[in-house]
Amino acid sequence: MKLNDWKRTLRNLGYPELPRAERRPPSGLAAMYGSASAPKLGHIKDISSTGIYLQTEERWRIGEVISMTLQREAPSECLSQLQINVQARVATHGEDGVGLAFVLPTDLDSTLWEALVDHADAQPETEHIAYLFRLVRTILFLSRLCPSGAQEAIQSLGNELDASRTRSAMKIALRAEELLAEQPDAGLMHAHPRIVASILREASWSNDDLLNQLWAGLLASTCAVEETDESYHAFAELLVQISAAQARIFVAGCRRAREMMSELEKAPSGQIIITPEEMTKITGTSDFFRNAAEISSLFHLGLLEKVVNLTSYIPKDTINITPSHLGLELYGRCRGHALSGSRNSL
Repeated sequence: MKLNDWKRTLRNLGYPELPRAERRPPSGLAAMYGSASAPKLGHIKDISSTGIYLQTEERWRIGEVISMTLQREAPSECLSQLQINVQARVATHGEDGVGLAFVLPTDLDSTLWEALVDHADAQPETEHIAYLFRLVRTILFLSRLCPSGAQEAIQSLGNELDASRTRSAMKIALRAEELLAEQPDAGLMHAHPRIVASILREASWSNDDLLNQLWAGLLASTCAVEETDESYHAFAELLVQISAAQARIFVAGCRRAREMMSELEKAPSGQIIITPEEMTKITGTSDFFRNAAEISSLFHLGLLEKVVNLTSYIPKDTINITPSHLGLELYGRCRGHALSGSRNSL
């Protein structure tokens, strides 16, 4: 995307072009580096669009590339959401720290990066600034995920997609980034650019938090260290047809089925049976026929084993929401099942 395209995109999304800030030592901006289990906090003495001077006792070798997170300084219990993951190459050693040059992907427009650096420590933390952080963080993640070229996925943000769909796509991408970050080989995992772009386009129609979690898990499960998983097509085609209410029924049934499997250490032999009252808690409506219609849709998609009989006008005392083998496989994908030790909350 060209420079003027990004400026127009930000304006169209309701975020006018920000005035360029004067270069100065950042106030309240820090860098986290080191292992994910024991990160270290370093004070940024000076920052520009090309690099930073980090006050630290570390003396990495010249030319070494360091992964770090730039974020607002805050107590550990209330860390700001304004943070960005970036790589930087060691350029110089100083008495109290090191000078690092940012290593940015070619997919990241310099206009966005300069705007982010110029306003990274702006006060107060406005939604304009928060949106810019999320946008740049999303682009950096997509570029790392698709080193062979993430242009298609990136250009859809704010271009092919409107403001609402762009926000949904960013939320899903960043959730997938969190899932991948839990993996020991996260930095080596990649996905096919076409797959990523396709998933984000389809997923961006959803504004439902649970559906967004399902899409994020599906995106994460397509990533691998070696060959990327291209079997996502069938699962994406299923997920795009599921409504918010159906997602709640589907997830409730699969959760219970997985609990039975963990207890028995094999496929559950029983059925997942719930009461109408439990169904009301799941979907938020006590309309039996509406809930039955949602179950019927899941059955016809092949995700549930049984369908509610709508030929009778008498509401049932119990409802069967046992997931099918296909349903459990889709659920596993949407929990990022290919990722060992994934802590997806689904």
